[in-house]
Amino acid sequence: MMFIKKRQMMELFPQSWKSLWKEWELRGMILLSLTAQIVLISLGKRRKYIARIWIRVTVWSAYLLADSIATMAAGILSNDLGEVKKDGTHVDAKHEFTAFWAPLMLLHLGGADTITAFSLEDNELWKRHLFGVVTQSMATFYILFMAWTGSSLSLLFIVMFCVGLVKYSERVWVLYSASDNQFRNSIPDIPSNDSKIMEECKRKQMEGFYLTTHQLLEIEVTDHSANPSTDQSVSHGNELLTAYSLLEMVKRLFANLILGFQDRDASRAIFERTNMSYDKAFKVIEIELSFIYDLLYTKAKAVYTYWGIARRIIGIFLILIVLVVVSLDEILFVKKKYHHSKIDFTLTLVLLAFALLLELCSFVELLLSDQTAHWLIKHKKTTILQTINRTLRTCWFPQHNWSNSIIQFSLLSFSLREKPLHYNHTLKMLGINEMIEIYQYDTPVELSEDLKITIFNEIKRIRPWAEMHSYDTDLKSLYGRRGGRTLQKHNRVDLDWSVKLEFDQSILIWHLATEILYFHDYIPPEEIKRFASSFDPADGRSTEGMKHERSNCLSQYMLYLLVKHPYMLPIGMAHIKFQEIYAEVGHFIEEQLSKPVKEVKKKEASEMLKKVNTENMLSTRGDYRSNFVIFHACKLAKELGDGEEKWEIIMNVWLEILGHAASQCRGSHHAQQLRRGGELLTHVWLLMAHFGLTDHFQIPRSRAIAEAILR
Repeated sequence: MMFIKKRQMMELFPQSWKSLWKEWELRGMILLSLTAQIVLISLGKRRKYIARIWIRVTVWSAYLLADSIATMAAGILSNDLGEVKKDGTHVDAKHEFTAFWAPLMLLHLGGADTITAFSLEDNELWKRHLFGVVTQSMATFYILFMAWTGSSLSLLFIVMFCVGLVKYSERVWVLYSASDNQFRNSIPDIPSNDSKIMEECKRKQMEGFYLTTHQLLEIEVTDHSANPSTDQSVSHGNELLTAYSLLEMVKRLFANLILGFQDRDASRAIFERTNMSYDKAFKVIEIELSFIYDLLYTKAKAVYTYWGIARRIIGIFLILIVLVVVSLDEILFVKKKYHHSKIDFTLTLVLLAFALLLELCSFVELLLSDQTAHWLIKHKKTTILQTINRTLRTCWFPQHNWSNSIIQFSLLSFSLREKPLHYNHTLKMLGINEMIEIYQYDTPVELSEDLKITIFNEIKRIRPWAEMHSYDTDLKSLYGRRGGRTLQKHNRVDLDWSVKLEFDQSILIWHLATEILYFHDYIPPEEIKRFASSFDPADGRSTEGMKHERSNCLSQYMLYLLVKHPYMLPIGMAHIKFQEIYAEVGHFIEEQLSKPVKEVKKKEASEMLKKVNTENMLSTRGDYRSNFVIFHACKLAKELGDGEEKWEIIMNVWLEILGHAASQCRGSHHAQQLRRGGELLTHVWLLMAHFGLTDHFQIPRSRAIAEAILR
């Protein structure tokens, strides 16, 4: 008696709570799994064009929860049925109905069409998911065996089991297809004309022809008339066809494979010789990157096939039939002896209805996709495309290919602690204070049209310059100058030291020098708007005020890459160096102005830094290494002076630095950023590749080919 009382006292929760938990444990898991699926299908693809931390955290949480919750729910189901069988009782109506949720969990494990992988690393885990298909199918089959009664619900269980198994298997196949090795192996090798000629010669010889050979010079002509003309009412139809025609080349770039000179010449013919405008060029690249995103992170590989379309149509009809039969069965079941739980019945209808709704949403996404638009335009069915756009696009989520924004990060703002971190002590205990603080200073801004024009014109001009100065065959030497071309052009070779440092040091020094001069020559926001409104894209010429803004924009963007994504830049331990730099800059400003950094404005700090006597700086402060960036940034700002060409030089140096960074980043790193809203660096990289300015083009064109002459 004493033992029982002690045990009751030790019980943390009353028995009623435990009963409530046991009753709602499985239902809660089912509802949570359904919520995760809704989040994934509604936000999974939107992260392609939303560069915000909230969407990454939300999708990441839902992605991790989706698989684990569905697996746990199946485990709870099998455990409950095992207890029923252990007691020697028959499966009642309640357990028969809850057992029907097992194949619906298998359907959830199949995932949404809009997201199969949260990151590229998830594609490499396809073997784990393959094992999951086997184990989860066995668990679901075990539940079917335990709950089998021969009723209509048991037969519907088999139907949903087949639908779920096919969908889950499809997800595994897509993950396998997007894995690094398989993605690379799926890209066909560059064809050789020699093998085709030999096959043709053998065939003609077997037919009795006498063959001789002579040599012909090969001249490649790009035929632009092959693409059917598109109706002007179809938005970006020509750009869509162009992007799709270059897709194999783009896939090779992302797979880090080499290309042939034929690919380079064909791409240049489209981008250079046709006088493509900057907006069309950027639109083509947007569509190309959207295709790559779909291949790596969604079920596009399976969806845009006859099998994929058939699977979705059949799946929609089967789920609809099951929903109708379950509803009618329950209505007829009212007069029977055993009744299903109203809560479980309602939850089952909700699961089936949402399964149907999610399949319909996936089908609408398919109809509104670029792949569908390309197929319809290519087959001259633009009327159907216009009908789809009128009826569906107006009432659907907006379709974008990337965020069209670049993130800004200011060293001065960070050093002056303009955004104090709340709950710093708690976050420091968790070891995430620095990470959260850096996120606070991310400032996304829309990529302006004038900056796009500037980048496009710079890349377009660089090829003739490279050919003129013998850099055409040595592109690495061209990129390695990192601003040297601009300094040479403006007769400022005295500043060469600033671009010959380590790349991360060069970025930090040029960034701080740019900020010093930017706030020294501060232009009010209303003046900036006036410059932007008066800018003529057709003219392309920039005022000093616009160069001032572009320089600062590129400077802060490159520092953002250095701090947040150093793996995209050809550098070493840049993140550790930055942690030292911002602390030293803040300490230096405090010393010079004799007040806390929180009370210092950027204008005041930049004025002080511009007036620093760099000749006496090292002797008064000592420790050359800790003051390296400050010393050289102040020196650079002073040497750039106040001349008329100052902002022209700064802007073009940053354009060269941007081009160097883009050319040196691997395709896999560019692919990682597609799930974060995309990067300007990736667009610049592809634009350079289309103008033949990357080192991927290494397979030379044959000097001559043989032609068989029939005698």
